[in-house]
Amino acid sequence: MIILFAATSLMSCLKGDDDEVIRYSDTALSAFQVTNIVVTKTTKSSQGTDSTYKVKQSATSYTFQIDQEKREIYNVDSLPYGTDGTKMLVYVATVNNGVALLKSLVGVDATTFSSTDSLDFSVPRTVIVRSSDGNYSREYTVKVNIHKQKGEDFKWAMLGTNAELADLKALRAFNIGGKMVVFGSDGTNTRALQTDASDGKAWTPVTFNFKGLLPAEAYQQIVKKDNQLYLIYDGKLYSSADGASWDEEGTPAVKKLVAASSDKLYGITDGGEMMSSSDGSAWNADGMDTEASMLPANDINYACNVLRTNKDVERVVLVGNRDASVYAADTAAVIWNKIDDTGSYAVNLPWAYYSIDIKNKYVLPRLANLSMTSCGDYLLALGGKGVGACTKEAYSQIYTSLDGGVTWQNETGFQLPEGIDKSATMMALATDDSYHLWIICSGTGQIWRGRLNSLGWLTEE
Repeated sequence: MIILFAATSLMSCLKGDDDEVIRYSDTALSAFQVTNIVVTKTTKSSQGTDSTYKVKQSATSYTFQIDQEKREIYNVDSLPYGTDGTKMLVYVATVNNGVALLKSLVGVDATTFSSTDSLDFSVPRTVIVRSSDGNYSREYTVKVNIHKQKGEDFKWAMLGTNAELADLKALRAFNIGGKMVVFGSDGTNTRALQTDASDGKAWTPVTFNFKGLLPAEAYQQIVKKDNQLYLIYDGKLYSSADGASWDEEGTPAVKKLVAASSDKLYGITDGGEMMSSSDGSAWNADGMDTEASMLPANDINYACNVLRTNKDVERVVLVGNRDASVYAADTAAVIWNKIDDTGSYAVNLPWAYYSIDIKNKYVLPRLANLSMTSCGDYLLALGGKGVGACTKEAYSQIYTSLDGGVTWQNETGFQLPEGIDKSATMMALATDDSYHLWIICSGTGQIWRGRLNSLGWLTEE
C-alpha cells in the first residue's frame, strides 16, 4: 500500500492525565520530504559562451511516496536536472514519536535527522525508525530521483532514406495503430507507406481495398478522429483503422474534410460553410465568426489538443493558405480555432478566425507545402518557400506556438536537424504516442525522428 503524506508536523501526546510518560512500539515513517535543494544552472553570456551558477530553491512541490509494505520511499516526479544530490535539506515525521535515523554511507552507524543539516541522497539511503519504547525498529530504502537530462535538449536521429518516399511529390503522415502511415501523391495517384512507430527504417507499401486507385489529391484531406482515419473519395465518406482497409460510411454533406477532434469530423461545403459530424452521417452547421473568404484553400493542416483546464474540451486549430491567384498579397497563413466541448453543458461554438496584425512579427508565414502537428503543449509548423508576397526561404526553421496558434516563434528546443536536405519537395511533420517528432521528406526520402527530453519524461509516468 502506497501512502501519500504532506510535510506537516505530527504531534503526539506522550503523557497521560497523571503526567505518566507513555511510550509506543510504532515504527512507521509517516512523512518524508526534500525541502530545499541546490541546483546548478547554465546561462549564456552576451558573447554566446556558457557559464554556470548555483541556486538554492524549495523542493516541497515534489511529492514523495511511502510504500509501507515494501518499505520504500521515492519521488515519481524527478527533481530538476543539475540538482546536487549530496546537499539536500530533508524533513521526516514518524508515528507516535518514533525516532528516525539515517544510516551511514559506510558502516552501521546511524544519526538522527535534523531539518537544518545538509544530507547526501545522491545514492539510495537507509532510514531506520525506532519505536519510542526502544523495543522495535523498521528500515526504509529512500531513493531520490533526479533528472539526468536537460529538459530543453532535443536530439535528432536520421533513420535513413527511402526511395519510394523520395518518389512522392508531397505527403502527410499519421500515427495510428502503433504505426506511422504516410500518404502522398506520386503526381498521378495517392500512395501510402507504413513503418512501425518504434522503427522508422523499414517501410512497406500499403495496399488499399478500393476498386480503383485513389486520385493524386486524396492524401490532402485525410483526417484522424480518435483511432480512425477518414477520407472522402468519389463523393463517399470512408473510415479505416490502419490506412489500408477502408469502409464506406455514407454520403457526407461536405465537399472536403479539413480537421477532426476526438469526437467530431469537420468539413467544408461547396458553399464554404463549416460543418461537423460525430458519426459521419449526420452533419451540423458550426458557424463562423468571419466570412468564408478567410478559410484556407491550400496546404490545409490541423491539430487537436485537450485543454489543461478541462478534460472535456478540445481546441482544434486549422491552418492553411488562401488561393494565391486570388489573394496574392497575403504574407501569412490563415488560422482558425474551434472549441469542441463534449461536457454535460456543452454549447456548439462557432469557428473563430485569428485576425492578423501586420505589425505582429510572430505570425505563421504563408509557406508552400505547409505541415503542422501538435507535440505536448506545442504546435509545430514547417514549410517550403514563401507563397505570394511572403519571401521566406524554404524550410528555414520550425515554427512553434504555445498559445494555440496565436503567435509563432523559433524555440531553441525545436530546431531542424543538422544535415537535413532542404532540397526536399515537402517535409511532413508528425508526432507518435511517445512524443517523438518525425520529419518525413518527399523528394529526398529522408526520415528523421527526435524528442524533446522533457516530453520523453511524460512517457515514464
